[in-house]
Amino acid sequence: MRRTLISALSIAVLALAGCGDQGADSTTETQAVSTAEAATTSLDGVTVEGEPDSEPTVTFEAPLVIEESEHTVLNEGDGDPIAEGHQVTANMTMVSGTSGETLESSYQAESPSGFPMDTAQINQALFDALIDVPVGSRVLLSLNGSPQSGQPAETLIYVVDVVSAEEIPEPLERASGEPQEPVEGMPEVSTDDAGVPSITEPEGEAPGELTVHPTIVGEGPEVTEGQTVSVHYSGWLWDDASQTFDSSWDRGEPFAVEGVGSAPVIDGWNEALIGQPVGSQILVVIPPEKGYGAQGSPPSIPGDATLVFVIDILSAVG
Repeated sequence: MRRTLISALSIAVLALAGCGDQGADSTTETQAVSTAEAATTSLDGVTVEGEPDSEPTVTFEAPLVIEESEHTVLNEGDGDPIAEGHQVTANMTMVSGTSGETLESSYQAESPSGFPMDTAQINQALFDALIDVPVGSRVLLSLNGSPQSGQPAETLIYVVDVVSAEEIPEPLERASGEPQEPVEGMPEVSTDDAGVPSITEPEGEAPGELTVHPTIVGEGPEVTEGQTVSVHYSGWLWDDASQTFDSSWDRGEPFAVEGVGSAPVIDGWNEALIGQPVGSQILVVIPPEKGYGAQGSPPSIPGDATLVFVIDILSAVG
């Protein structure tokens, strides 16, 4: 499922992962401010005010440049320690070392960020800052990189308020549960031995509203807003179901919907997944206004297209 935007909720985590492309703890020729110009060169010069469960006020004398990543626990929580492989949910606030201004905060998005304790997916500096830290802690972290793609590198200050950490359950390989009867007027779904779905050619007028029909009802917990949901999916045009326009099955790996409900995917996905039990397979028909709209997504999705998805819900964490 191709993403159409980057939300404020996810940008802090994405920025941390993206900084790894430049090499953690490094400054570059495009560094916005040199060390010689810096007024602050250590986290010792950074003050963080506010309770750990509210958006922090971060102050320091700008510009700030810290050559190597630093981290410190400002407030230690009383929860269990974070371990490698955990799924962490945290409120994250990112501050520019150059200007001292807050660039992003999940408090403003009113939804915490979620990420795995896995250095293949997050920056090593974030991993090092949080490993063994108790849930409920507030952690201060510096990292060199670009706040967004194409911008000059600078030292970024992160305040990470850890909300929860839990073991990531082994995801299913395909939907598993109670099969449901087809719904009249909707395409019928079948799967091959590997679980790859196909649909019959839709007939008649497409529904004018988002339509969600479980074809298999799973036995797992229901998906809730803000979770990271792992899915396998295939998508077709209502007007031409002869071939998929996109399918995770073709790529051989599931797709992660991070922060479902306000995830950087089309609206139809955010609405369709919430409330569905893990293990379910759902048939989703998405009208243009909850899909790619009048502009479509060339070359495979024309404007004003109604979309049909079959989605296997493999896990939900966070």
